[in-house]
Amino acid sequence: MLQPGPSASYTVPMISCPIAQASQDQADTSAYISPEGALSFGDLDRLTSHWVDHLHHAQIQAGDRIAVVFPTSQDLIALIFAAWRMRASIAILNPQIPLLQLKNFLAQIQPKYTLGLSYPTHPTKDPIFQSLLLGTSGSTGVPKIAILSASSLFANALHSIPLIPSDRWLLSLPLYHVSGIGIVLRCILARAGIVLHKTHPEITHLSFVPTQLYRESPVYQNLKCVLLGGAPIPFFSSPLPIHITYGLTEMGSMVLSRPKPPILHNQWHLGFPLHGREIRLAEDGEIWVRGLTRFNGYLENNICIPIPKDAWFATKDIGSFDPQEGFAILGRKDFQFICGGENIQPEEIEQHILKIPGVVEAIVIPQKDHEYGMKPLAIIHSTNLSISLDEITHFLTPFLPKYKIPKALYLAPPLPKKGWKIDRQKIISTYSQR
Repeated sequence: MLQPGPSASYTVPMISCPIAQASQDQADTSAYISPEGALSFGDLDRLTSHWVDHLHHAQIQAGDRIAVVFPTSQDLIALIFAAWRMRASIAILNPQIPLLQLKNFLAQIQPKYTLGLSYPTHPTKDPIFQSLLLGTSGSTGVPKIAILSASSLFANALHSIPLIPSDRWLLSLPLYHVSGIGIVLRCILARAGIVLHKTHPEITHLSFVPTQLYRESPVYQNLKCVLLGGAPIPFFSSPLPIHITYGLTEMGSMVLSRPKPPILHNQWHLGFPLHGREIRLAEDGEIWVRGLTRFNGYLENNICIPIPKDAWFATKDIGSFDPQEGFAILGRKDFQFICGGENIQPEEIEQHILKIPGVVEAIVIPQKDHEYGMKPLAIIHSTNLSISLDEITHFLTPFLPKYKIPKALYLAPPLPKKGWKIDRQKIISTYSQR
């Protein structure tokens, strides 16, 4: 069944280079603000032109692939747009991943030119010009490489969070992550400022995962929006202007977003798809998406495996739908397990545990059991070091059936992360056999 949402027939405005356009109409407006100083849109345009010259001397042509291993910087932003000006594809890689994994990524991408790391060149031509190659989050295994066209990324940025030129968005997420790219594109298209240091007093917008929000406790006088997503979100009371969001690499970032919504049936309901996106629920509750912002396909064996233009993409996320309040995200299809013949979605249990005072992080995983096959095991990081399984059982009993209540508990230090998300696979390998 197709749920209410915008039609996929919308068209995306042609945008040659947003930095060049911004330089023409607001050359002196601040584009990039770092501890070292600020760049105007005119400065950023000139820096982009410098990188175009660099790529030209490296004999980059339309369809070539470039791989970059740079930290977040003004040069990396300019380099992305320089590649697109030349109709080349650019892959942004995490400089902190182990060298072997980095080389595995490069072996898949086979770039003609690399910056930040020496690697053999390849004459690969990409039929999809002006694209971005990003590793997916890889929550259930080896990350895939998604190919996103510049036009789909622009469509996502144009129809997400409204900005004005005086706004300032903290670039708290790296550019090898689609959410970091989203911040940059939203700001440039709106002529707003990208801020690289968190103490800047004029910050108006933030993008956080729940763990960052807990650690940072941001205080800014002009704060308009805290975009929160990327992981299960605890129920909380906060004076901050929080917007809860759902997105994925394969859709160029945001699909749903809403100012902190009401709680229905113990879930955050995120409303209806943003402009240019569509959502449907499969019979088993899996979320399928498509629209202007959808990616072109994955890179496999040095070839883009394309997805037909109007095809649906199965996200492996499980959702629900309310006619008045829209969609809610229940968890990952991959994480579901069976206890005594009953399906358990661990994120449902986790969200209830996160309501318990003192609990900072919580993960529920399956543990083998002779009677039930699997049973839920809770691993918790809490400021209350004396919290017990009996207390958790007492707290959860009004909300959950007996088979969903954890049968064992481990108190842990801060849980291991993969990027900003809790590394569920590592936790499973550590605790499931105990």
